[in-house]
Formats: sequence, C-alpha cells, structure tokens
Amino acid sequence: MKILLVNNHTQHLDHLLESLDGHEVEVVMYEPGAKLNHSDKDLVILSGGGGEGLEIHDKYHRGKLWYKEQMEFVRRCDKPMVGICMGFEVIARAFGAPVKPLKNGMVHGYFKFSTTPKGYLALDKDKLIQYKAHSWHVAKPPKNFEVLAASGDGVEIIKHNKRPILAVQFHPEKGGTLNLASLLKI
Repeated sequence: MKILLVNNHTQHLDHLLESLDGHEVEVVMYEPGAKLNHSDKDLVILSGGGGEGLEIHDKYHRGKLWYKEQMEFVRRCDKPMVGICMGFEVIARAFGAPVKPLKNGMVHGYFKFSTTPKGYLALDKDKLIQYKAHSWHVAKPPKNFEVLAASGDGVEIIKHNKRPILAVQFHPEKGGTLNLASLLKI
C-alpha cells in the first residue's frame, strides 16, 4: 500500500514507521504551505504532534491557525484517512467539533476505556487499553461521525458515516489492544 504520512512533528515517528513496515510510506513534515500530494497514494495518515510544541488552536503569521491548511486538506481529501492524536484533533475540528483542553492537564500512559455498541461491532472488543499522551479532547463527535470508543477524557475513536475516515485520540503505534495494522482494516 502507498501511504502519505503527514508528520505533525510526532515524537513517535520511529514507532509509526515500524508499524507501517512493508508499505511504501512517504513522510511529509507538516507546516503551513507543505505540499500534501496524495494523488498516487492509497491512504493518508495524520500523525500525532507534540515535538514542536504547537497545539490545535495555536496560530502563526498574521493570526492564521497553524493547522488551518491541514484541516482544509482533510475536508477535500478523496483518499482513505486515519488520524492519530493531533491528527484526530485536526479531523474533528475540520468537521466542526470543538477541541478543548483537558480539565486536569495532560494525560500520559496506558489507559483503559470502553467501546460503544457500534465500536464493539467494528472492533470485536468491548474494553481497550491504549497509550495516550495529549492535553486536548473532543467531548462530542463532529456531524456525520460515529463514536466507536470513549473514555472519561472524551471521545477516543470516531469513524465517518460515509467517507473512509477513522481517527483515534490515542497512539496505536505505541501498542495496546489495538495496533495500527488492526485499525487500518476498519
């Protein structure tokens, strides 16, 4: 499979590339103005962030949102897409869901949470243990998205009802109940 991996300055790039071993992966470091050519790709993955310190609401030159162009790309992309952590937040915000800071600050480590009934049908699991490292959450999914899993922190997995878009707030590349390969099959 040919994959465009949009690197949102993830600290887990090595884990992501290891998870995608056997696929042809083109990595593009995201910054405003980056060329995200996906025409010859089978899949687009939006990575987590954190390495550069920029968050979903951060702005740069003349008050523009750092992730504005990536959100526009998400809305017009015609390829299957998976968002991880920051990629999840970009997808959620691109489709109108508010992304807010967690009340208790950052979560970091392995956490247990549950699938929804639709999540159980899609994943064949009712409980998940996944690695999370984020300071933001989505309390309510965007329009036209189903929630497949949720935790006390908010929504953990969303899937678009009509388009091949899946997003997870956690890091499947770090291991857990679901790995990246298993998510690519949903």
